[in-house]
Amino acid sequence: MIRLARDRRAEAIHRDFRGDEPLNRLLTLLGEVREQVAAGDPVKPKIPSKWKDSKDQLLRESQGKCAYCETQVTTTYYGDVEHYRPKKVYWWLAYVYDNYLASCAICNQRYKGADFAISGPQMPGPVLTGAETPDDLAALARRFAPDPLDPLAVSAFEAAHRAEAPQIPNPYIDDPEQVFAWEVFEGIEEVLLIPRPGVPGAADIVAASERIFGLNRPDLKRQRYNQWENYRLAVSVVEDAGASAAVRALGQELIDSLVTSDSVYAGMVRYFEAQRAIS
Repeated sequence: MIRLARDRRAEAIHRDFRGDEPLNRLLTLLGEVREQVAAGDPVKPKIPSKWKDSKDQLLRESQGKCAYCETQVTTTYYGDVEHYRPKKVYWWLAYVYDNYLASCAICNQRYKGADFAISGPQMPGPVLTGAETPDDLAALARRFAPDPLDPLAVSAFEAAHRAEAPQIPNPYIDDPEQVFAWEVFEGIEEVLLIPRPGVPGAADIVAASERIFGLNRPDLKRQRYNQWENYRLAVSVVEDAGASAAVRALGQELIDSLVTSDSVYAGMVRYFEAQRAIS
C-alpha cells in the first residue's frame, strides 16, 4: 500500500459525484431513514449502486492497482469501487466521493466486506427523529455530503477521519509507508507484511490490515517474493564491481522502475531500497 493523491480538477471527477447530484442522492436516503425511524423500524436504507462511473478515475489514481494490496487489477479483472467506510454501517457516505478508492475483488469482497476497525469514537452520522421537515433534511444533506471540489469540506472530512483513528490506512489521507515494513523468507519464498519497528500503533494497524484486507494471504506473499527477486537481481548487478558501467546503469534503471508508483508492490520495494541506502 502506498500513498495516493486525488485529482480534484472538475474534469477528473464525474458530475455524479460533485455538486447537487450526491446531495440529492443523500437526500433520498435521509428521507427513507426518516420514515424508518418514524415507524420504529431498523435503519436500513436501500442504497442503489451508483458509483461505477467513478471507477476509471480511481483506477488512474492507483495506477491500475488495488489501493490496498498493490496487485495489478486491470489486466485480469476490472476491479471494484471500494467504500473505505462500509456503506452498510456508514450509509450516509454511500455517495461521498472521498469515501471511494479502487480495490481488487479479493481485498474488497473475499476479505473486507462490511468490516472496519477504529480506535477512536465512530465518525458521527445524521441523527434523525422521524419528524424532520424537507428543509431539515436538506440541511443534513449539505452537512454530510462533502463536495470533493470544496477544500473546506474536504479538510473537515479528513479531520473527522483522523478523529475516528481507523486501524486500516486510507491511502488518500494516511501514509501507509510510515507504518508498514516487510520481511523476506527465502526458504518458503514469501515476503511478509510486518509493523515498521518503533512506530506507535503500527502493530495494531498491520494486524487489522492483515485481517480485513488479507494483506498476508499466501498468494500475495508469493507474488511479493517474485517482485523482491527482481529487485534483488537489480541490486546485485548495481553492486557488482566487476560489471561494466553500462550494465550497472541497466540495473539501476530496473530499481528505479520498481519503486515508481505504477509498479506492483512499490511500497515493499521502496522499503528495501531505503534499508539498503542506510546500511
